[in-house]
Amino acid sequence: MSFAPNSLRLGNAKQVCHFSRLAEFIIFNKYRDVAEQSVKEYLEYFATNKATSKGTKNIELQRQWYLSDNETRKRYMTWQQELDDLVYDERQRTKAAEKRASEAETRADEEKSRADKYEKILREHGLL
Repeated sequence: MSFAPNSLRLGNAKQVCHFSRLAEFIIFNKYRDVAEQSVKEYLEYFATNKATSKGTKNIELQRQWYLSDNETRKRYMTWQQELDDLVYDERQRTKAAEKRASEAETRADEEKSRADKYEKILREHGLL
C-alpha cells in the first residue's frame, strides 16, 4: 500500500517511503491505539478487511458491488491501462529530453574544446 502520488520527484522518495511505512505501521499495527472511534473503525477495516461498523459495512457493500460489476471492472481496467500508458509515455519523453540535453552538453563541450584549440594556435602565432 502506498500513499505517494506517481508524480513525486526522486528528491522526495525517501520522505515518501518513510511516510508510507509509517502510515502502514499505524494502519496495520497501531489502529487499536487510535483514540478517535470513527477513525479507529476505518483503520481497523483497512487492516483486517472486517466490516464492523455501519460506515465500514457501507464501504464493504460498495466494494463488493464494484468487484461484481463487470462493466465497472472493465472501465477500471481500461482506466488503469490508460494511466499506465500515460506514465510510459511521460517516461519516454523524459528519457528523450535527457538524451537531447546530454547531446547538447557534449556538443557544447566539443565546441569549447575546439575554440580553446584555435585560441591556443592563434596565441602561438601572436595573432591574439
